[in-house]
Amino acid sequence: MTTTENPLGWVDFIVMSVMLVAAAGMGIYHGVARGGQKTTKRFFLADRNVYGLAIAMTLLASFISPVTLLGIPAEIYTYGGQYLAFTLTQSLLFPTIALVFVPVFHGLDITTAYEYLQLRYGLPLRILGACLFILQTCFYMAIVTYTPALAIEAVTAFDLWKTILITGVVCTFYTTLGGMKAVIWTDVMMFFVIFITCILVIVMGTAEAGGVSHVWETNKEAGRLNLFEFPFDPTVRMTFLGAVFGTWLNSLPLWAVGQTAVQRFLAAKSVRHAKLSVWLNLPFSTALVAIACVEGLVLYAFYNEPSELFPTEAVYSREIGTAPSNVTYPTTHGNTPPSPPDLDKSDQILMYFVSEQFGHIPGYQGLFISCLFAGALSTVSSGLNAIVAVILVDIYKPLKKLIAERRHKQFVENDAHNTLIAKVLTFAFGAFTIVLSFTASKLGTLITIANSMFGALGGPLVATFLLGMFWKRANTWGVLIATLISFALGAWISAGSFLNREALILYQISFNWYATLTISTTVLLAVPLSELFRYLIPAEQSKKVDPKLLATFIRPKMTDNEVRTSNVFIDSKKKKKSLESTEQELEEHELNSCVSKEHQ
Repeated sequence: MTTTENPLGWVDFIVMSVMLVAAAGMGIYHGVARGGQKTTKRFFLADRNVYGLAIAMTLLASFISPVTLLGIPAEIYTYGGQYLAFTLTQSLLFPTIALVFVPVFHGLDITTAYEYLQLRYGLPLRILGACLFILQTCFYMAIVTYTPALAIEAVTAFDLWKTILITGVVCTFYTTLGGMKAVIWTDVMMFFVIFITCILVIVMGTAEAGGVSHVWETNKEAGRLNLFEFPFDPTVRMTFLGAVFGTWLNSLPLWAVGQTAVQRFLAAKSVRHAKLSVWLNLPFSTALVAIACVEGLVLYAFYNEPSELFPTEAVYSREIGTAPSNVTYPTTHGNTPPSPPDLDKSDQILMYFVSEQFGHIPGYQGLFISCLFAGALSTVSSGLNAIVAVILVDIYKPLKKLIAERRHKQFVENDAHNTLIAKVLTFAFGAFTIVLSFTASKLGTLITIANSMFGALGGPLVATFLLGMFWKRANTWGVLIATLISFALGAWISAGSFLNREALILYQISFNWYATLTISTTVLLAVPLSELFRYLIPAEQSKKVDPKLLATFIRPKMTDNEVRTSNVFIDSKKKKKSLESTEQELEEHELNSCVSKEHQ
């Protein structure tokens, strides 16, 4: 592996330390401000009092992880500019979220996305959805914890395990102490770190590569800017349809129904602020993804010759099946360009470029590594808070209530006790993420991993929500069986593609189409199965679906009295009163404690 001639200096370490200390300080502040994190409403939802702009920033920071910062430039450098079409996906993704999902979730006064599944279908699907999210998010957090460590080790002598440990400890510390408020306001800070750093890299990198026109012409001559290629072969790794429509559905598990996103929608002051946060991400996310794509074009223009990282015709034929007719394979000519680095993974290429070209500038490498840390910390902290919310609200509480009912005992909630459990679980899962991060080195490239994971595991879950919101006749058993079959299919194909891609044609399907396959399978199975169970179980025919569980634009018109008598509305009001009484008891307890101290 190539090593850099510009190791980290003391200024770099200072820049990195300032960012990490600021993140830890945010946790300490929100851990003590306004009495600290003493209720689950504050710990998980920041008292439902966050403005739309802050929600927008934390959404972007949470999902623009090192998978984006390192993975997309490596994808463009390695396979060409086809992934640029992904920027068009945003115009499908965010309107879908704002118009379909946000109004339903925010109107139910819930804490997790999977509470919706119980209201719509019952407890089994709620537990299934929660478990799928936990499994998916644990592995994703491990990937984004490992990535900065990979980049840092690629250019310094700083051991990978030390970086993983620092990232995990800092993230766990401020998330455990400060809850959602610390996560949100740390993400806002990380938002600016990421944007400023990416803009610096692309401006200076373009100049170093020979200017905008040289970057464009070099990639154009190599046939790497032909985005509008429409082969209908789903086994082709990257096509226009796959990059736009396939990744649109691949993104829904993360952005639309994943607890990490839904928790932020629910933390907004109102549904208007929640929608605003989504609409703001249309330009925010598009800009940042475009920047990451252009970085890949800059890298190719700078290292303009064949290498192990840039696939030759033989590599295309072996890995993709047929070599694209529009791609030419460049050879060294005229002035010999800088030699491409000999790296262990293509995902290290951007870090190497920054170190090689700008490492002589004091603090520049430290700023870029801080950007990677920012992406990792914001993603992992959001994931930790979301996982704990799901475990506590969707698994622990329902099971505890079920046990109490079977023992003929009254189920009594202790919110202060639940908040303490939430903090302990956050610490435990932070430690687990650190351990799991060391296994991420065994997996493939970041973009492939992320899209495969969310498409294969998240697709069936998206279909479950869509069926619930758009089709009144969907019922528990029909959807549950369809979801399990689709999940098994997605997991089988995803695993097969990693283990032996050539063994079966299904294993060769592009990762961009995983969600399309699993969503379609779930819907096609759930419709006839639901009808079958409606026929076999007469009680299913008389069940009424609460209109508040349906997408807003297909709901029947409801009078004010019908809204007030809605089962979901009543349950929400009961929950709200319970939380308010818990908070009032805590305030009274603190007041009594102060009074007793004064008397003493």
